[in-house]
Amino acid sequence: MNATQVLKRTIDIFAASSLLIILSPLLVFIAIAIWVREGRPIFYISKRYIGVNREESIVKFRTMVLDAKSPKYNLAARFMKDGYLDIPVNCEVYTGTGRLLEKSQLVEALQLLNVLFHGLSIIGNRPLPKENIMHLQQFEGWEMRFASPAGMTGISQVIGKFNLKPKERLEIEKLYSRVYQEGNVLKCDFEIIFFTIRLIVTGKTISVEYARKLLESCL
Repeated sequence: MNATQVLKRTIDIFAASSLLIILSPLLVFIAIAIWVREGRPIFYISKRYIGVNREESIVKFRTMVLDAKSPKYNLAARFMKDGYLDIPVNCEVYTGTGRLLEKSQLVEALQLLNVLFHGLSIIGNRPLPKENIMHLQQFEGWEMRFASPAGMTGISQVIGKFNLKPKERLEIEKLYSRVYQEGNVLKCDFEIIFFTIRLIVTGKTISVEYARKLLESCL
């Protein structure tokens, strides 16, 4: 790791620790709300790849109905796009509480624990399930999206995953990894954090063209 990458990791640890302390009362409230309104389980735990050959358990608040993986919803056939499963928040599988958590991004808050203990970053390309990886392998150089630490949010999220074609999304994520390896990743991360906050507050995304220029300016 170079000095910038070490500083990124240091910032991640400090930010994750601070946010967990600040958000802990809210996280407890959310857990109770899910338990009361939707029942158990409160959490959704899935295996996700944070590297080409590295799989970790990712913990989120449960935002979907208990039988979301049932054939009656057929989610993979409806929403899998060449390696990216993007389920719209208005889909019938989301619970009422789940839609609020998805829109506010609080569904991702428990991954701060993954930042502390499993090498996840606040900013990076999202971890992916195994079945998504199998689809991505059709694209040359797909591994490059994993040449940077996986993140809780990233460049694809501030563009809007529904605004990106799968190959386009992969190219953008590969470009972020290149910034991590060769460029000023801290400048890039602060920009992404700003646009993430703006997205949560206003719902406004950035264009693919703007995102590409942002990443290239950090090389």
